[in-house]
Amino acid sequence: MSDSEAAIDGTGGGAMGPKAMFAGVAAIAVAAFGFALWTALAQPWLGLEKAIGAEGPGVAILGTDPGGPAADIAGTRILSVEGSGGIIELTEADALEEPDVLPTRDDMLALYARQGQVHDALRAGPVTLTTDSGAFEVTAAPTRPLASLPGVFWIQMLVGLAPLLLGGWVVSLRPRDPAAWLFMFAGLGLTFVALPAGVYSTRDLALAGPVFQIGSNMNLFGSLLFGACMTSLFLIYPRRIVPLWAIWVAPAVFFLWFLGNPLGVWEGRATGGHLSTAIEMLLILLGLAAQFWVTRKDPKDRAIVRWFGASVVFGCGGFIALMAVPGAMGLEPTIRQGHAFLLFLFVYLGLTIGVARYRMFDLGNWSFKLLYYGIGVILLFAIDAALISIFALDAGPAFSAALLLVVVLYLPARDFLRTRLRPRVSEIDLGDATGAVALATTPAAREETMRNLLQRVFDPLEIERAPAPVQEPALVDEGVAMDMPVHPGEPSLRMLWTGGGRKLFAPRDRARAARLQETIARLSELARDHDAAVQAERTRINRDVHDNIGVQLLGALHSADADRKNALIRQTLTDLREIVSNVKSADAPLVEVVADLRAEVSELCDSAEVALDWSDNDLPQVELSATYAGALRAILREATGNALRHAGASRLSVVIAAPGETMLSLSVADDGRGIAADAPRGNGLDNLKHRAEALGGAFALEPRAEGGTRLAIELPILRPTPLAMAGR
Repeated sequence: MSDSEAAIDGTGGGAMGPKAMFAGVAAIAVAAFGFALWTALAQPWLGLEKAIGAEGPGVAILGTDPGGPAADIAGTRILSVEGSGGIIELTEADALEEPDVLPTRDDMLALYARQGQVHDALRAGPVTLTTDSGAFEVTAAPTRPLASLPGVFWIQMLVGLAPLLLGGWVVSLRPRDPAAWLFMFAGLGLTFVALPAGVYSTRDLALAGPVFQIGSNMNLFGSLLFGACMTSLFLIYPRRIVPLWAIWVAPAVFFLWFLGNPLGVWEGRATGGHLSTAIEMLLILLGLAAQFWVTRKDPKDRAIVRWFGASVVFGCGGFIALMAVPGAMGLEPTIRQGHAFLLFLFVYLGLTIGVARYRMFDLGNWSFKLLYYGIGVILLFAIDAALISIFALDAGPAFSAALLLVVVLYLPARDFLRTRLRPRVSEIDLGDATGAVALATTPAAREETMRNLLQRVFDPLEIERAPAPVQEPALVDEGVAMDMPVHPGEPSLRMLWTGGGRKLFAPRDRARAARLQETIARLSELARDHDAAVQAERTRINRDVHDNIGVQLLGALHSADADRKNALIRQTLTDLREIVSNVKSADAPLVEVVADLRAEVSELCDSAEVALDWSDNDLPQVELSATYAGALRAILREATGNALRHAGASRLSVVIAAPGETMLSLSVADDGRGIAADAPRGNGLDNLKHRAEALGGAFALEPRAEGGTRLAIELPILRPTPLAMAGR
């Protein structure tokens, strides 16, 4: 996130949703367009095509509308207009598209006054047009036909609407980001520039004086607003390089500069408008250079500066070179102003491409949903204008046909593309996303997978960190947002506006989030149980290998009899396979298990040249489960192996008894070097203690007074239940 975005987190919040906010901006844009169109059509009409910038007296007429009131004066020059108020002499200034090319303010005021007089004369009734080929009496139509508006008028309407809609789109998604607001106000500046210019630059013969003057001032105000906002924008985007209060400096300075024009401070627009525009362009270039420098170590921000800067320089610089510079020099521009306005669209086109390619203003692909509605509005009016201009349809039928085409063609095509590009999430995909959250092993992985899951389920406008952890899903600001826990002790997530920004979160969304949380908790518990079972199985294998295999291999190592050695190795391999595969052996009588153990221990002692004293008298006739017998065998093997490997003993005593026939007592004593009571214990002794306690018995290790160590274990003879053995 860039510095400006970090300064003011630009997402969510407020009572108005992004789509509602964008709809409000679109409504303002449509209203401004409607007012401009009404103003253009409300003027008296003769059906003239004037020559722009033609030298000579009066106004040169290139052509006329065959159905217009002045169809007979094509190819002439109108020198004067005579009405009830007298004769009004025309000059070549009356044909200018843009009055700010006039050298002084007095010249501009004279033009406004003269245009107002001609307008009033045409409105009042028949007038006499004196031309270089004679006089013609004409009566102007009270209003202008829609079909008579030239293509350059519609170009300027497009330039006035598109930047405002695009700027409103960005602000609706980032309402707390000052950079987004600056961008939108820059677009609003172009609205002030293009819509009034579209009215007065394509006027028929004359425009009401106040309308002309106000429109010209609005045009100047808009150009200065655009430049000032762009200047401030590059001071904080993509990196903030000045304090936030500094972004108001340029708009304030250039607003005061603008006021100098209607107040008569400046002699003409060369100083009052063109010079200030050039200074703004210079400041924009300096801001771009500063951003280029501060982003030198950040490839992403550098790419934004390069792309956005190129768009601004090409669009604004091209317009200034083609229009402002000739105007400052008192020359007529070489191209029509309305066509030059198209250069400004490159700035906003650059933004649109930059959003998709470089994530300008940190917007995602979902943000284009809002733009679809703006495109629909533009298409509606573009088709409406085309039907009127090309096919000469009346306004009502043309608008109805345009609306029908948008509904029948554009909306289905948009929905088709959206479903093709973003198919609905299947239950399998949703299950995979839920499982990914439960199986994530790190906080970062859990947060990432949870974000993916929430995006799939709720399609929020944006997901951010919640300001405080929550234990369960909670609605915020009456459904503007919903907080969702990720994992106990970890930061929660906040979703802003569900349904791609169309809807508030409702209690049913909270209930669904709670079900997701429960599902994730169950899956996490199952995952923990699985991990615990795996770890328990690893511990069992390790314990059995340590207690059984090691002792048997020790016997084979010390056995002098080759046949016995081979038999022990074969038995070891068999036991190893049983340990790994956890094969359940058959139950066996206690006396048989003890007899097998006596033979095994005796051979081990003989191999190690250690004397053995064995006692197992009066054992009860009970049957042991395979699990119990295996544990008893492992205990005795480990106890014997410890004495033979570590004690340095010459004699080993093993006593197995069953006092009361309910408890089995096992004692293994040696006359070796002994062990201190506080000596550290290895895995072998820990395994013995664990096995004894798992069978419900007790374990004790104590030094003998006569030297050596005695290991004492007591176990219940009753067959252990599966529950008692579950901790093995």
